[in-house]
Amino acid sequence: MHSTDSLFQLQATWQNVQQLQLPDAVEPWLLGQGSLTAQLKSHCQSFRLELVAEHWQALPLFLQQQWRQAEGLKRDVILWCDQQPCVYAQSWLPESTLEKMEPLARLGSQPLGEYIFQHASLERGAIEVALLEDGLILPVLGEQKQLWARRSFFSVQQQPLLVQEIFLPGVFQL
Repeated sequence: MHSTDSLFQLQATWQNVQQLQLPDAVEPWLLGQGSLTAQLKSHCQSFRLELVAEHWQALPLFLQQQWRQAEGLKRDVILWCDQQPCVYAQSWLPESTLEKMEPLARLGSQPLGEYIFQHASLERGAIEVALLEDGLILPVLGEQKQLWARRSFFSVQQQPLLVQEIFLPGVFQL
């Protein structure tokens, strides 16, 4: 069993999307380049973000090495459409990003995507995808079966952040 605190240490194999043949139902969600929040909102009547956790902590080792920083903000949210959980998202924002873009530290129930996709300076790195094994335990939602996930590094005003999104079964019913 795995919890979200170790999402980045999972036994998952992250791959560039060009290396995979994705199922038809999954592909539009995993490969979308725009705001996932906007994409979800276009498929439902009622959208809501549930803030599951948001706290300062040591960055995972690979992020410490990449960003040359020890701490950052970890934010976990669930994106709901029509009372159905559709996406469990986790973002990591290093301390330097929050110092230069202070509103990111105060998002509350505002989706991160709504904020970052309004910036002309937004750059998105390659989308990596993984098929997560059975047994992942998500706060609020409990133990999960096999799920698809994606992650991307972003830069806003030349400040880095990492977003990982896990697509729950509800998203494929939209």
